[in-house]
Amino acid sequence: MAQSRYVAPAYNGPKVPYRDSAPPAVAPFYSNLGSTACTGCNYDTSNGLLVIGPANCFASGATQWAAVPFIAGKSGQVRKVQVAVTLDSALCSNGANKFQVAIYSDACAGPAALLGGPVTVTAPAAPCGLATANFGTTGPALTAGTEYWVVAETAANQTKFTGVWWQSYHELTSFNLNDGNGWLYPATYGPNDLAMSVQ
Repeated sequence: MAQSRYVAPAYNGPKVPYRDSAPPAVAPFYSNLGSTACTGCNYDTSNGLLVIGPANCFASGATQWAAVPFIAGKSGQVRKVQVAVTLDSALCSNGANKFQVAIYSDACAGPAALLGGPVTVTAPAAPCGLATANFGTTGPALTAGTEYWVVAETAANQTKFTGVWWQSYHELTSFNLNDGNGWLYPATYGPNDLAMSVQ
């Protein structure tokens, strides 16, 4: 029997404009963050994947972590990873705001070996914030052209965490049947390209 993912509904609460006080001086290893004049967010809050520990406030007893593959655009050492993981008080709220971010090697079907982290991070209270994992001088060395995975997970002391990893703008697609209903998203539309930046 196939397993289903816990998908978050569109976010309709208040948003905090994203401000990056210190943009990186050099190009990142990977980024799918991008802004739009429509929302002021650098990711899309119409869909996301839940990141939850077993004592979460959405689906008690369930655990779901999320992993996103990326191909390093350069070689070097990771200093920082930013993920579009936030809390969503409209979904539920229990006050838990800590989770972990790690970098893994690739197993061709998912994450393989742990390369860096996990680093404990704080999820912003709402979009359009980014959760930042600072690896400092302990980040893994990446090789250009090699695939890696960024993983959002919960530790044993983070069982109540209930967050949403929002999708990037890059996967947005829609269709129009020319029946007067305008442009629509497919019924099976779901998050696949979760928003993040590896620097």
